[in-house]
Amino acid sequence: MSRRLSGFGLVELLVSMALGLLLTMALMQTLLGSRDSLLLLRLGNQFQEDARYLMGRLATDLRAAGSEGCLDLQLGSGLALPAPLAQPVSYQGGVLQIVTALPVRVQADAAITYRPGTFGARWLVAGNCQDRVAITEDTLQLQPGDWLLALRQLEYRQQGERVQVRLNGSGNFETLIEQVVDFQVQFALASDAALPDAGGRYQPTLTAGEQPRLRSVRVSLALSDNPGSPQAGRLLTQRFTQVTRLRNRPDQ
Repeated sequence: MSRRLSGFGLVELLVSMALGLLLTMALMQTLLGSRDSLLLLRLGNQFQEDARYLMGRLATDLRAAGSEGCLDLQLGSGLALPAPLAQPVSYQGGVLQIVTALPVRVQADAAITYRPGTFGARWLVAGNCQDRVAITEDTLQLQPGDWLLALRQLEYRQQGERVQVRLNGSGNFETLIEQVVDFQVQFALASDAALPDAGGRYQPTLTAGEQPRLRSVRVSLALSDNPGSPQAGRLLTQRFTQVTRLRNRPDQ
């Protein structure tokens, strides 16, 4: 009596291999998609941290712009006021310049001499908060009862794919964040210098004559995983916007 042999035929084997290949490809696509999602999530978190760092720093500097404490820089008779102090917020050639007061509070009990660069400042201002004030980038002599104000100059700019900063108008710009595709600064002005609030739209320029009417600054930042060629193979681009209201007005 003959016995028939059972098993897979060629057709069944080919079908099984095709189904196995399809399942393997589907699994690989799922794994690759999960990996890409995780990478995008991490990249998005990095962008948010970078934007939070830069925006927080800019907001702090802008709020301190024009701060003079009890010292009125206009008190000095015949005092040559440096141009950056007359316009503590300016924007020229893509560079945002901010003159801010350092958190230094000193009142002299006796005569004190301060050297250039003290507290990391560019300008030192001294006066009695009544009828006398002096400004210098050199050695400063405080008299008993004088108050000291330390001012520094910060310059922010976009250079290629980076936002950079320079301190006190000298030396090299240092990189703060990378992967930048756009960095814009705009200004809101009051219709009159005596009014507390801005009116109208934000504008991309700010002249020295408009400084007394400046009320707030809007900074827009865009970050991308492919800043060199944002239109080719872009996976993720995020834009962040922050509005900072200035605290110190010339008429206050």
